[in-house]
Amino acid sequence: MKNTTRWCAALGLCSVLVAGSVAQGAEVTLYQSPDFGGAQLTLRSIAPNFASIGFNDRASSVVVVSGTWEFCSDAEFRGYCQTFGRGEYAALDRRLAGRISSAREAGPPPQSAAPGNYGQGAIQLFGRPNFEGRDLQLSADAAELASRGFNNRASSVIVLSGTWDLCSEIDFGGTCRRYAAGRYPDLGYEMTKEVSSARLVRAVAEAPVVISPGYGGGKTVDGTHGRAILYTEPGLRGDALAVSAPVSDLARSNFSGVAESMYVESGTWLLCSREFFRGKCGVFGPGRHDDLIAQGFRRSIASIRPGDPETPPSPVPSRSSQVAASTGVELFADPDFMGTHFNTQRDTPNLDPLGFNDRAASLIVHGGTWELCTDAGYAGRCAVFTPGRYARIGGLARQLSSLRKIE
Repeated sequence: MKNTTRWCAALGLCSVLVAGSVAQGAEVTLYQSPDFGGAQLTLRSIAPNFASIGFNDRASSVVVVSGTWEFCSDAEFRGYCQTFGRGEYAALDRRLAGRISSAREAGPPPQSAAPGNYGQGAIQLFGRPNFEGRDLQLSADAAELASRGFNNRASSVIVLSGTWDLCSEIDFGGTCRRYAAGRYPDLGYEMTKEVSSARLVRAVAEAPVVISPGYGGGKTVDGTHGRAILYTEPGLRGDALAVSAPVSDLARSNFSGVAESMYVESGTWLLCSREFFRGKCGVFGPGRHDDLIAQGFRRSIASIRPGDPETPPSPVPSRSSQVAASTGVELFADPDFMGTHFNTQRDTPNLDPLGFNDRAASLIVHGGTWELCTDAGYAGRCAVFTPGRYARIGGLARQLSSLRKIE
């Protein structure tokens, strides 16, 4: 509870903390445009002020995945407020459309529900097999173990809670192995007495705030959305489903999680692994896409909609060869990807020595999912960003001091 409260308070999401935080599983996604289009904000926690996370007065449609949520037109749950139960709301009325400034789960959480464990965990390292010898217990990331007198010493481990990565080099480099909760009387091949750093795995599915760039309803030159055909087998074979407009949930067409190839007749199309254009997404242009599994979608497509004309989702090219298009993050000193810039592919616990502390006003996530925080050491107000471009980052602008890849 202590860590949950600290993280939530630092992000500015819990000036009111109800009965041990929001119940695990309570989730809502707000969309900038009607019909679930545009930028997205997913919440699993109380949000008293959307301005602090760059989504104030932007939401025009909502999907309540679980729980019952209250949305208000002013910060701190003031102004006009309305409660929404689980369901899809493709358009909000004029009292809330483009005016939502705060949100929270309505009513007390179920007594059986437990707080989410994002950012919480504990692990105990032992110097000898079978949990013997000197031990070291961690409840937070350790980029190096030498200062604790435990570099290359761990031979067994008990993961008390959470899931942990143990790595053979400092800063979570070298050979890494992931350990789920449980007891490990030996660390196994290539890991015994080789551990130099340890970090807690942070699951995007549990993060209190996730921001995604989203995509609009791109149209072809004749003003239509174009057309795409999904197939259940590679090479454009098997059963087929034709789409010419957004389909927010392919399960309603008995086609969720089955597509393995696609033919785009016209336009560009956004494929997503979760309903309502959430989760992992990719934009595909005209032509044959014979093997979606090879392109990162292993029978996992749950929704599809017309995409933006720009493909892939980062139309602003990297200005440094040091950024790999598949993994890097670029920070820009001015909005709209202008001004001096900084790029990285590695976790960066402190931007100050690199000359970019409190400077970023826009950013591009070229690949992976990253957590960005206002204080060094991944503290302060934080938000998780999925791949895409962010011309403005709201309340985080010119306040970022650390960032790390979490997925």
